[in-house]
Amino acid sequence: MLSLRKILTALLLIAFSCQISAVTVTTRGVRNQAIYSIEFPEETRTYSGSEAGVQSISIQDYITSNFRVIELNIVTQGSALLRIYYSRPLRPGELQQAMSDGLGAAGIPGGSSIIQRPLPPQVQAIADRAAGVSEAVTGTEVMKEYPIATHAHTIEFRIGSRDELLDLHQELKKHWLKEPAFFEGGQIVSEDESSDKEMKPRSLGGTLFKVEE
Repeated sequence: MLSLRKILTALLLIAFSCQISAVTVTTRGVRNQAIYSIEFPEETRTYSGSEAGVQSISIQDYITSNFRVIELNIVTQGSALLRIYYSRPLRPGELQQAMSDGLGAAGIPGGSSIIQRPLPPQVQAIADRAAGVSEAVTGTEVMKEYPIATHAHTIEFRIGSRDELLDLHQELKKHWLKEPAFFEGGQIVSEDESSDKEMKPRSLGGTLFKVEE
């Protein structure tokens, strides 16, 4: 019979594993082994694509006049682009710091001090607007600005967790590059959980990636 200490330890390990795993990966979660799927919390948000059609998987971090954005892009054959991103309002002074860094990278002497001086009215208005954006807009609704930015042929999803986006990128990349892993019952497990100690390549096709938040 298991002792109370062992039971509590097991429960803590389960809770910890749930916290560090932001994305659930199910091998053979899609019947068609040529297709992979990404599911999001709302039933109306899901994506399925062809593994053979993936041309690149990339992630980037940038700022706009109001937001800091981390963006995951999957370029596919044809004209479609899958974009999944996380965004948050800029913090006070973040826009000014980015501008200062840009001047420094361009080799403009005294760039940092220039930014510390009173900004031109138009630039200061952008900075003030960025600082005043509410944290409430860090949800999952996709934001589009027409006609300032073009979103033609772009499939977009927005998620509310930075760590979850980074985790999703890592999992997608590992499966696309077919990095080896231990399997048990067709699912990826740790080495201790696998009875077969031979590592086998992951596969993007047939895999279901589920975003939890």
